[in-house]
Amino acid sequence: MSYSKVISFPEAPKAFTVGFVGDPPVPAGDSAENSRIALEQGKSETTAFYQEEIRKLRSEFGQRQMDLLSNTQAKVESVLSELDRRLPDLVIGIAERVLGQTPLDRDTVESIIKNMVAEYSHDDEKLEVYLCADDLNLLKAFARDEDESTPTEGESEESGFAGAIAGIFEGLDGDDALLEGYPNVSFHEDPTLSRGDCQIKSRFGLLDGRIATKLRKFETELKGE
Repeated sequence: MSYSKVISFPEAPKAFTVGFVGDPPVPAGDSAENSRIALEQGKSETTAFYQEEIRKLRSEFGQRQMDLLSNTQAKVESVLSELDRRLPDLVIGIAERVLGQTPLDRDTVESIIKNMVAEYSHDDEKLEVYLCADDLNLLKAFARDEDESTPTEGESEESGFAGAIAGIFEGLDGDDALLEGYPNVSFHEDPTLSRGDCQIKSRFGLLDGRIATKLRKFETELKGE
């Protein structure tokens, strides 16, 4: 019987009796079993739900970890690349400052010249070596000291010889025999050069031994250009 219909009574009812409406009653044993099944189902569904949530969290944090590592690696590579790019300039800058403040003695100047002259010097090869005024005067002074310390027959002859040598140094365009073992090498002053610089002119051309040129070459090698 539908409960949505309106029931009309031909006369007023005298009493009502209400019976059970719904599914038939479930035995106690069946009710306990149904409860156990429902509980197990709830546990299973809850476990599956949280396992899925944990899987999502692991996946999310794993992706974040990979992104973090990737970004960190990219930044490290960027820093290393920037360091590689700037390191040659830094090294050259330090070298220029250190070399600019390093005092040069006669042995150092002579070593610089000999290393360059050795590339061109032969028995009959004539070379012209250009130095700054300070380095050239250093070689001249040492040559004078050696000449003055050479034993002669008389003090007057020694003084006259030293004076003659000094006059030659001042009068000639190029100074010869300032470098032991290289009689065909003449020396000239070049006001454009700095301490430690050296340029050599030969029949092959000009050999540039300036410190700045050497540093630029070293910088090019560092940068791999």
